[in-house]
Amino acid sequence: MEVLQQIDGELLIAIQQLVVAEWLTPVMKFITMLGDGGYLWIAICLLLLVFRKTRRLGIICSLSLLLSYIACNLILKPTIDRIRPWIIFNEVCAFLPHPGDASFPSGHAANFMSPSWAFYISTLPVKTGEMIKNENLPSLGWRGESVSRSFTHRFGLFAVIMAVLVGFSRLYLGMHFPSDVIGGLLLGLICATITHAVIRKIEDNRGVIGERKRV
Repeated sequence: MEVLQQIDGELLIAIQQLVVAEWLTPVMKFITMLGDGGYLWIAICLLLLVFRKTRRLGIICSLSLLLSYIACNLILKPTIDRIRPWIIFNEVCAFLPHPGDASFPSGHAANFMSPSWAFYISTLPVKTGEMIKNENLPSLGWRGESVSRSFTHRFGLFAVIMAVLVGFSRLYLGMHFPSDVIGGLLLGLICATITHAVIRKIEDNRGVIGERKRV
């Protein structure tokens, strides 16, 4: 573990030495602020839940965010209790105060990626065999009303890209080891995929997303 941590630390130092610039620091601080406390995605989820046509997206994104928060902040961080990188490596420059919690996995990365990926995969064309009247469907509301797939799908892709940038900003600012960010992003992907799969299973059983094929 010490060898892996040494490699992790040296990689972070190399990243900072390569990309840190005076003009870029405020940009990275703004990007990382987008992931603070999950507030941005909480607001987006609430907005999605207000409208019936986007309620399904709101439900999936909200549950994904909740699952990643529980897994990351309440289970993994306290259990693993990894020390922040600048405490171990003097060469690491920390541009922000100590967040007060453990380093692994990155909460910013996990809790931004989870609803972002949930949003993205929820707007992909879907197939559910005989449960769906049409093979390719746009993004669906809870009762099956279609919303603009072109907009929602592009927004989902943009959100996923932003999640990666939020994760990178944590490296730039010295808040996490690279493995913390990678672990956070993977955790977000897993939580979103699980949530989406469970919702789809419920929909298949209830026939919510389409009409059952008549025989």
